[in-house]
Amino acid sequence: MQIKTAHPRLYFDGNSQLAEHFFALVQGMLDGLRALGQTPESALGSRFTFVQEEIGPSGKSDALLFNGTIAHTSAFGHFALADAGGVHWLSEIFGHEA
Repeated sequence: MQIKTAHPRLYFDGNSQLAEHFFALVQGMLDGLRALGQTPESALGSRFTFVQEEIGPSGKSDALLFNGTIAHTSAFGHFALADAGGVHWLSEIFGHEA
């Protein structure tokens, strides 16, 4: 699925939620960072659009996404931190199926 994003795009897994707005750095996310020449440490505070393509609530191709940063705490280590708006279906943002 071709999704144009405002920031570099990284995969995320919606099932990896650690807390509200906190998502674990799963292998696909780490691979994406590596492809961008970054590590979780070097990407701290950098902005990304995190995307998980899947079948949406309507049963058609869609994507979950959020804008956010790579963050770090002693409790969670490195993680993806969603902006205050949280995670949305692409079809909800643009009012149509992806």
